[in-house]
Amino acid sequence: MQKINRALVGTSTSCISRSIARLRDKSAGFRRDDSGALIIFGLIIFVLMLMIGGMAVDIMRFETVRTKLQSTSDRASLAAASLTQDMDATAVVNDYFAKEDLSGYLTGVTVDDAINYRSVTADVRAEVPSFFMQMVGVESLTAPANSTAEERKSDVEITLVLDVSGSMRSNGKLTNLKTAASAFVDTVLLSDVENKISISLVPFSGQVTLGPTVAANYALSTEHNLNTCVDFQPAEFGTPAVPPATTLTRSSPIDPWGSAWAKSSLTSVGFTAGVLTNYCSTEPKNVVRPFMRNIASLKAAINGLAADGNTSIDVGVKWGVAMLDPGTQPVINSLIGSAAVPANFAGRPYAYNRPDTAKVIVVMSDGENTDQYRLNAPYKSGASPVYRRASDGSLAIFHSSVLTVNKYYVIDKTKFSTSYTSALLGTWQLAVPAGYVNLTWPQVFDYHPITWVARYLYGNPLGTTSSTRSSIATTWVNKFKTATNPATKDAQMDTICDLAKSTALKIRVFTIAFEAPPLGQASLANCASSAGDYFNVAGLDITTAFQSIARQITQLRLTQ
Repeated sequence: MQKINRALVGTSTSCISRSIARLRDKSAGFRRDDSGALIIFGLIIFVLMLMIGGMAVDIMRFETVRTKLQSTSDRASLAAASLTQDMDATAVVNDYFAKEDLSGYLTGVTVDDAINYRSVTADVRAEVPSFFMQMVGVESLTAPANSTAEERKSDVEITLVLDVSGSMRSNGKLTNLKTAASAFVDTVLLSDVENKISISLVPFSGQVTLGPTVAANYALSTEHNLNTCVDFQPAEFGTPAVPPATTLTRSSPIDPWGSAWAKSSLTSVGFTAGVLTNYCSTEPKNVVRPFMRNIASLKAAINGLAADGNTSIDVGVKWGVAMLDPGTQPVINSLIGSAAVPANFAGRPYAYNRPDTAKVIVVMSDGENTDQYRLNAPYKSGASPVYRRASDGSLAIFHSSVLTVNKYYVIDKTKFSTSYTSALLGTWQLAVPAGYVNLTWPQVFDYHPITWVARYLYGNPLGTTSSTRSSIATTWVNKFKTATNPATKDAQMDTICDLAKSTALKIRVFTIAFEAPPLGQASLANCASSAGDYFNVAGLDITTAFQSIARQITQLRLTQ
């Protein structure tokens, strides 16, 4: 039995050994067998090719979206940034994207709009879902298409239209104006390294005084040469130009307020001694100064301004626009020839549609339009019945209506009394005394106020009682002068301001109401190009207003 068991054990061990040997042999053979290996490799390559091809499809889809967004963004920003574009810049960009059915991708529009440039940035973002790149964990591709476009104007023409009426003498307003305007000049011109910015000064009160240098280049009427102001007709406020070759009606030398024998010399601080009061100022400091750029000269002109008279904002704006109108080119070229204007301003004012040009008016007033006086036609020119003795200014007047032999009423200045009923006021004589010279009507009113002439040369000699003398004087005052009322002047101001802001001219109009009354504030606010271009200030805040305007102009200089 033991032998049999040992035999069986030996047999089993032998079988197991043979089985293990056979299994080892088959495993070695399996390892050596490479049939089917290419199929696995091919499957791997196929998957890789599919992924790469799919990624290319995803990228092509992404690039198609990106290109369309970029193209739309470029076109939209370029159209919106054009300075000839009248629509709101943001609305233009939105409209472009809406028409391409891409509004959902527009994330924002940034507009930087100043006097002489406009910059528009369109921010776009699109998430393009991936089909194949998800296999490597990329769920989507981001397609940005930001675009910025801008248009700039390098040549800037500015007119400062500044109120120098009598009310500017109060509350330190004239001093504050001079400080503010001088700082404006510094801010604007110190950055103008290319000498492309011009500044013209147009001071105004009841009128605008051109001054002899500028007036010599205009065809002012010749009934007298006692001032250099122009009386515009209502229709003339509907045109921007003041043609230098067209005859302009010269203002009469009228003083509508005085009651003294002769017009009193101005005594206000800053005025030239001996200058006589006129509705059209003959103060040589308050004259138009076109196309300046020398900082020292400009500031000297501003600091020399003196205040007196009524307020005619409409006339100031009219001349302010004229200084920017291409029709003024002959005047500027002539002033260049006499060295009154820098030579590099030849050919200015440029055309309104010149691509690289911006035109700006800054209008400052502390008041509202008041009556503007002028002489009526019979008394604007020609010989008068008044005679004057050159030695002392004594007067005589011929009254043809007096039915006596003595028809010359003579007032001896040395014996003159301001008592209305005094017997020493004048005497009737047969003829004008020796040494008296006949005056023209402009000369009469250049020497004497209207109310004085009406009272002492008409009311007193022709009236028999105090009441009749007063009535006669009032009648003659109304014969002598007429007035354009404030409502008419407001309408004229609206007309010229609207013209300046029109699409044809595109002048940027800034206005500053400086401690002005409500009607003045309303007129100035209506004149401005926009609500943001109107400033209502008091005291030292006028400097802030001027600086705000100056910074908008100088932005171009700081970014080039």
